Amino acid sequence: MRSAILITGSLLWHNDQREVWRTSRLLLEKRFHAKVPICYGRVSTSHSKTFTMTFGPFERLGQGVLVPCRLAIGDAQGLFTEAQALWKAEKAGAKAFEIGAEWGCVGVLFREPKESLKIEWEKFFRVNASSVWPVSTDGRLSIPWPIPTADGTGDDVQVILAIATKAEVKPSMPEEIADAWLGQQKGHELYFFENVRYGIRTPDDGLIWKRLEERNPPWLANNAYQEAIAVLRAETSQPARQL
Repeated sequence: MRSAILITGSLLWHNDQREVWRTSRLLLEKRFHAKVPICYGRVSTSHSKTFTMTFGPFERLGQGVLVPCRLAIGDAQGLFTEAQALWKAEKAGAKAFEIGAEWGCVGVLFREPKESLKIEWEKFFRVNASSVWPVSTDGRLSIPWPIPTADGTGDDVQVILAIATKAEVKPSMPEEIADAWLGQQKGHELYFFENVRYGIRTPDDGLIWKRLEERNPPWLANNAYQEAIAVLRAETSQPARQL
């Protein structure tokens, strides 16, 4: 079975242990965008209490990236291996077999699963992780199947793995999300601009950008952000963007 990783944040662009994982296990040249329900829904203490990505309301679609895995999944052990590699990329120093923590976990989407694979995955998940919404207690990611955009089809993908992280109880407004980046000076705004640059988008990006541009912090002049800023400015000068 062909598998793919659904990426909605820094797994696609951060150059730490994630870079080794991307180059060794993924077919980056075959990645494509897909519509998925995502938002800036988690306040991260390691990012100076700025917001990182979570899954969001299913009716509000953003855009993530699907990246095919190098190896096909032939059995349950192959699925377990891919999930463990994904979690090690997400969490530096993850223990063997670990695929989750209190704040997040690996979940799986099956297109047409064999019953035996579903059962084996559920057993493995219950031993090595705890569910974080929208991953259910059987380790299944309960979001709609991602809808590929114009740059890919994904017709051969049968299994999708993704990281779900625990969202805040109360959804945050775009202005609040922007203000969190405006209120810090440690470079964590990089998360927003790199997501935009790599095509990882939420329905609130335009409003977040409007707030940032109005406040005009010094880091908006950072050369590393200009590609993303050009995209955002082009979008906000036109009718609302359809993801």
